[in-house]
Amino acid sequence: MRRRIWAGLASFALAGTIVAGTAVSAFAEPLSSGEFKKQANAICAEGNKQIDAAAQQAFAGLSRNQKPTVEQLTAFAAVAIPNVEQQIDAVAALEAPKSLQAKVKKLVKAARAGTAKATADPSLLADEKHNPFAASDKQAKKLGLKECAGGS
Repeated sequence: MRRRIWAGLASFALAGTIVAGTAVSAFAEPLSSGEFKKQANAICAEGNKQIDAAAQQAFAGLSRNQKPTVEQLTAFAAVAIPNVEQQIDAVAALEAPKSLQAKVKKLVKAARAGTAKATADPSLLADEKHNPFAASDKQAKKLGLKECAGGS
């Protein structure tokens, strides 16, 4: 149960720190498709670790079937959502190849909408039926970003 609580948020948990060498200027060559996916997945993998750590702290002491309190979800969201917003920016800052740019734009838009929903109602983070990151999970899967596409 606890894993499901933060799985929605971790589904687009991109690292707040851009992987060394991935920051690009407006004049940089676009990454290859493979390199874009590699770097984005690395960002997401690091972000997943950060989100998991925040969840472990926020939900410490909950039994497997125990639901978190509103206060616990709010405390978790207060730490995790700003982190995720920074992480979204990190993926958006990668210079995607032209063939992926439209899909990346869709992914970023969906992830930002997810963070807005989770900010407005942190209880959604524990609601599998109304996962605020379902659309970004779908876009990440389409892009081949398995680390960004959520999990069980």
